[in-house]
Amino acid sequence: MKTIFKYLIPAALALFAAAACEDHRSDNMEEFQTMVYFRNGGEQNLTLFRTGEDGFYRIPVCKSGRNLDGKASAVVIPFDQAQMSMYNTSKETNFTLIPASLFSFTDADKNPLPDQAKVNLDFGSDDAYQVVYVSLKTVALSALMEANPDNEYVLGLQVFADEPVSSDINLIVLKPEIQVPKLALQTTGIEPHQYTNASPAVASYRNTLSLNMDENQWDFTCSIAPGDEAWLADYNYNNAKNYTLLPAKAFNLPTTELHFTKGKLDVEFDVEITRAYMDMLVEYALPIIVTDCSKSEFVIDAKKNYFLLNLRMDPDKITLSSDMVEVSANHAGDGDGAPALVDGNIATYWHSPWSGSVTNADPVYGIYVDISLKSPLKAIVMSYCTRANNPNGVPTHIVVGVSNDKTNWEVIDNGDVADPEMPTSAATWFTLPVMKHTSNFKYIRFGIAESIAGDLRVNYASSPKWVALAELELYGTSDN
Repeated sequence: MKTIFKYLIPAALALFAAAACEDHRSDNMEEFQTMVYFRNGGEQNLTLFRTGEDGFYRIPVCKSGRNLDGKASAVVIPFDQAQMSMYNTSKETNFTLIPASLFSFTDADKNPLPDQAKVNLDFGSDDAYQVVYVSLKTVALSALMEANPDNEYVLGLQVFADEPVSSDINLIVLKPEIQVPKLALQTTGIEPHQYTNASPAVASYRNTLSLNMDENQWDFTCSIAPGDEAWLADYNYNNAKNYTLLPAKAFNLPTTELHFTKGKLDVEFDVEITRAYMDMLVEYALPIIVTDCSKSEFVIDAKKNYFLLNLRMDPDKITLSSDMVEVSANHAGDGDGAPALVDGNIATYWHSPWSGSVTNADPVYGIYVDISLKSPLKAIVMSYCTRANNPNGVPTHIVVGVSNDKTNWEVIDNGDVADPEMPTSAATWFTLPVMKHTSNFKYIRFGIAESIAGDLRVNYASSPKWVALAELELYGTSDN
């Protein structure tokens, strides 16, 4: 039976307690008085980590048979080339022996045995097992395997005792696989987060850096750092993104040095985000990158060495009611008037006059919708939906103004919009850019300066021009 025979470096692991061999102590009791065998005979996969130090491994050799209290002696001998050839022939394998210079037999304190040709084992009446200690020169073995990738290197050992034992358990063939210790973030890739005015002022996000071993025998540190403009520009280019680097004042790394101590495989760290320094609806990104490790033999996984906080400040939706909106001009008998703009139904609509005269056209805002806010705002986003079934009055130029007295109006920053992407089809939504003012305001004027029907900033009588809209939505915040 093949099992994974995995050990860590460089400390010796206690793989088996005294009862480790009890599974077979009563096997073959009628056939043998006392027998000695490898606890895990046959071919075994052995994972080696290249850490710059020799590996130290324990191989249990068990005593069993009818006379459990009997004494026994055995010797463990490494395969020579002849034995390896015989094994390959019988098993139809093509293994290559690890050179004798790359392994050695040691005692429990890692001191080489005087006789490297064999290991003598003496079992007392109370001994259920003995241990063979093997040290492997992991760095040199790794280099040999990399230089000869077509060879499958093994360490073969055979145990000989007074009583013969089945070949399934009297030999062991260790098949090493070299791994480089890697450090990797548990959370990688893009981690999106959205905020509103109701979100906590400061949010904290946690990640973990992990070592891919079963046991850590060292004290070492790793560094983390935020990515810069050049890093993000390269990321955007390679991933078809358009993120903006989060401003330095909007985040905090409480620590940039992650300390691993002996026995510790994972270290957590936090990233703190302060939303007050984020502009609305900007797709920010904050890359956090593992930059280096003080233990030079370890590598940082290039595929799991960063994560990207994707952060966006969304405005709160302002629920508009019919008592909050009024229009400068309305066509009686066509559409449902100003309330249709805020009823949540794109089948209803407001229509400006398309016959008769318009005498109050504003030279800046044209025909407009005024919104009276119940709470002041400082930054807004507005969306509108064109009339269903008939697009002949869609806006082509919008001007948004703000006021605190409903008399003196000022065009808000980003409030003059004539975008070629504005919809020309029916029942289509469009969102204007984020608009900000230097101070809070109480009133908003959503002006349609031009529509597909013509210029609405001039009065008309004989050449009518008009606009029609199905819905109007408002999002805003008093923060920024």
